[in-house]
Amino acid sequence: MRWQARKSISGKSAGFGRLALIVAVIAGFLSFASPAQAAVYSTCERYGQYTQGTWTIHNNLWGDNHGRQCLTVDSIKSWYIDANHSGGGIKSYSNTSVRPQTPLSQLNSAGFWYNTSSAPAAGGDNWGWTADLWSTNNQDEIMVFTSWTPGPLGGWGRQVASNVTIGGVRYASVWQADPGWNVLQFIPAQQSNTGTIDAAAVWRWAASQNLLRNTTFDTMQFGLEITSTSGVQKRYSLNSYSAWWNNTSGGGSSI
Repeated sequence: MRWQARKSISGKSAGFGRLALIVAVIAGFLSFASPAQAAVYSTCERYGQYTQGTWTIHNNLWGDNHGRQCLTVDSIKSWYIDANHSGGGIKSYSNTSVRPQTPLSQLNSAGFWYNTSSAPAAGGDNWGWTADLWSTNNQDEIMVFTSWTPGPLGGWGRQVASNVTIGGVRYASVWQADPGWNVLQFIPAQQSNTGTIDAAAVWRWAASQNLLRNTTFDTMQFGLEITSTSGVQKRYSLNSYSAWWNNTSGGGSSI
């Protein structure tokens, strides 16, 4: 082979060119013949879910008057939904979830890295990629937004902080509301389809501001909350996701 290559470079033979063509044809055939990686799970069930270890991916069509939505899981670190919703009110929150169930005093770290993509937005679309962090018995819910439409995004309830940097992310505003439980909304200064959220830092900051009713870090979720896709089926993907938590008692998990 090396001899043929030298001949081709010197222009003394076309043998290498013919060989290269044959190799290219064979490679193309093998590429065509190889099947794409199959999904490990798919469902159109309202509360369909896929679990691996302590981590669970939920389809989670929890809202009223929802349309059709199907979840496809490529791995515990990658999934997408095909959704068709219209009208008002939140329809679904597809997410990856884990339950650290750790008191704040024992929490070492918790967070995640994400990469998302969303269908081009139309005028009636309303959705947001967001983390949901919960305390024991769902007394507190912290929502940390990463990207959304329409914009600019505003919180609801009362604003309790502005222009604060937590875990390396600057939040333009933090809001608090009480629909029957304590809800905090962290709205970043800039949207991002990829980034890292230090969930433990957000939790500690909220506790330090006396904004939590219960400081036990019970559940960590990240996913997509949808109100409307303008009545058209659209695809939204968590292309890649890495997450972790650990505590002083030796507990922990990561994906």
